[in-house]
Amino acid sequence: MKVVDGKMGLAVRLAAVATALLFGQQAMAIGTAAGTQVDNTVSVDYDVNGVDQTDLTDTVSFVVDRRVDFDLTLLGGALVNVTPGENNSFFDMLLTNDSNSPLDFNLLLTQLVGGAVRAATDDGTMGTVDYAVSAASVAGGDPDPVRLGPQFVDELAADDSIRIRIFGDAALAMLNGEVAGVQLDATAAEPNTVGEGGALLEAANTDLGIENVFAEDGAGGDGVQSAIDGWLVVSADLAVTKAYAVIANDLGSGLPIPGAIVEYTITIVNSSATDADAVIIDDAIDTDVVLNLNVAAYGGNDIDVDNDGTTLPCDIEINGDGDGCDLVGQDITVGAADLVPSITVAGNTTLTITYQVTIPDPDPTP
Repeated sequence: MKVVDGKMGLAVRLAAVATALLFGQQAMAIGTAAGTQVDNTVSVDYDVNGVDQTDLTDTVSFVVDRRVDFDLTLLGGALVNVTPGENNSFFDMLLTNDSNSPLDFNLLLTQLVGGAVRAATDDGTMGTVDYAVSAASVAGGDPDPVRLGPQFVDELAADDSIRIRIFGDAALAMLNGEVAGVQLDATAAEPNTVGEGGALLEAANTDLGIENVFAEDGAGGDGVQSAIDGWLVVSADLAVTKAYAVIANDLGSGLPIPGAIVEYTITIVNSSATDADAVIIDDAIDTDVVLNLNVAAYGGNDIDVDNDGTTLPCDIEINGDGDGCDLVGQDITVGAADLVPSITVAGNTTLTITYQVTIPDPDPTP
């Protein structure tokens, strides 16, 4: 750098000019692409004893550094509903590059173990989770919901955005009301690389080198943004119980003695708001009892089926007659595949199935 010589007043004036130029250039450089070289030259014209002297000049140059600034945000207003056993359920996150340079982004997806997910608490685990980066920016429309695609972001231009689609397969054993959350970490990486970008480092300032200043969280950022979203399990919440009662021919004992009639009651309670569809009940009758048919208490039906106050006809003597009640050997089926429409246990309702058997008397003693 050329040394400027002269009186103190001139030095002060030169310093003031240089400072003004620097501040002015900083204001103009907002939004300027990283790597842009900025040159500033000062020139001083002066006389000595009326003789024009050679102008003094000095030039200062610097390269605009990279402001690493980006956002990872949720799309959609609520947790995504998923049914136990459902595959390829998905939601999207949006990655926006607010920097003054293209950036690569390395991505990491993990399932939560506890913690907040939107306004809920994580208490479930998906069977599998996966993600894929859209090949098109948001301006290009919603990406195809398939689990194929890169798992890093390559050369995301400044002021551009891209969707990251997160997929999940719900385990069949998941329960109604469970919340399964995931966290996606996006780490800004060096652009102009093949594949996943290398780490961005903050280095000592050099006038003509591009340094990284992390700004995604204000001063002291680390080049990492995280976002949490997840699924809400929405399913029928069924519970089944089976009970018996001795109702006749028990000699007043209330005990299941030979000759007594026993009534079985199967109760299926749906304690959720979600319907349970295509319900089929298989019930194996012990070979030591005999099923009672055409029961007067059931209006002449073999089995009483009460679906939330609606009585369904049930004649098990003729299989495949379309009423959904069949008997094969000692096995009762209610809601068989031939029943149209199939049995639905609506949300917050109860299905009750009742039938009677007789405990055979022993052979009379001669």
